[in-house]
Amino acid sequence: AATFGGVLRFQRRVAADGGAAAPVFVKKKLRQPIRIVYASTGITASTTAVVGDVRLKKEADPSWFDNLYTQYLDLVTRGEKALDDGDLVALGQCINENHTLCQKLTVSCPESDKLVEAARGAGAVGAKMSGTGRGGLMLALTPTEEIQDAVYEELKKLAPQVWKTTFA
Repeated sequence: AATFGGVLRFQRRVAADGGAAAPVFVKKKLRQPIRIVYASTGITASTTAVVGDVRLKKEADPSWFDNLYTQYLDLVTRGEKALDDGDLVALGQCINENHTLCQKLTVSCPESDKLVEAARGAGAVGAKMSGTGRGGLMLALTPTEEIQDAVYEELKKLAPQVWKTTFA
């Protein structure tokens, strides 16, 4: 998104022959500012290990994985609609549901979960782990500048690094 500026819908695509197709890039027009707080767990996880573990779970129980994938696709559709409509509460609910799916995939970790819960407790309308998982970052959606500041201050008590940003 930094290259394009603002909030971006990105979607990888696969061509009919199984090769790569041109990805989708759609710059979103925001109806109101989107205020985010990021926090680091201070943990770095191996992307290869996390992806490998998810692959093993998928291979062990394809129907379980397909069900989660279907939930995820529905969540993306609802989340994009909430973003387009400027409905931060609905967007926050989608972010929370996404975190739950990440937990089911076993890519979250107790440290991320603790930061997510603290952000929600401080007023974030949605919070989830971000990135590879099992450490790394989390993000929190905050509807106002005052709530963004409160979430930032709460997470500073728990995380080694915390940042705020606003997309307008």
